[in-house]
Amino acid sequence: MLPIDPNHKLRVLSWSLHGLGALIACTIGLAAAFVVYRPIDAQTAACAEQTDRMQGVLREEERLRAEHSRLSTDLASAREQSADVTKRIPDQPREADFLAQLSQLADDSRLKIQDYRPGVVTPRSSYATMRVDLICEGDYDGICRFLDGLSELPRHSTIIRLQIDSAPRKELYSAALSLELYVAADGRSHVEKR
Repeated sequence: MLPIDPNHKLRVLSWSLHGLGALIACTIGLAAAFVVYRPIDAQTAACAEQTDRMQGVLREEERLRAEHSRLSTDLASAREQSADVTKRIPDQPREADFLAQLSQLADDSRLKIQDYRPGVVTPRSSYATMRVDLICEGDYDGICRFLDGLSELPRHSTIIRLQIDSAPRKELYSAALSLELYVAADGRSHVEKR
């Protein structure tokens, strides 16, 4: 029979407990790596990506500021033009006033209005329009000055048709125009429905 060494069992138990402790420590370390360090790595990568994007924006800062300044200027100009056009659109058709303005412009341009025909006011979604047809006669320079002067009238209008025919006598031309006048939305109660 072999002698039983009581310390041998204690040594085996000691090594077993040390091995078990090492195994538990490794398990805790791996769990910590998956639970704590992996999310931190993902968050660090996301922060690095966001930093790159922000640095790209900072590199574009001067261009973006210049673009903002240009767009602000364009917006102010558009608002100014809108206010100017709005002032030139009455709330009622007032075609007699427009005829007086046209007659004065024709006189200044040495043009003769031979026919003036106001049309019916047509309602639109946020405004109304009225078509005006007219026939004038004058020299080429007078017709050009008349057309240029339309944009300077106190009343806003748009040329929707223009036909110029030459006449052999005295270098006079005949011009047939169709203009569209605008009426503001708050004048819709004055608008005739077709």
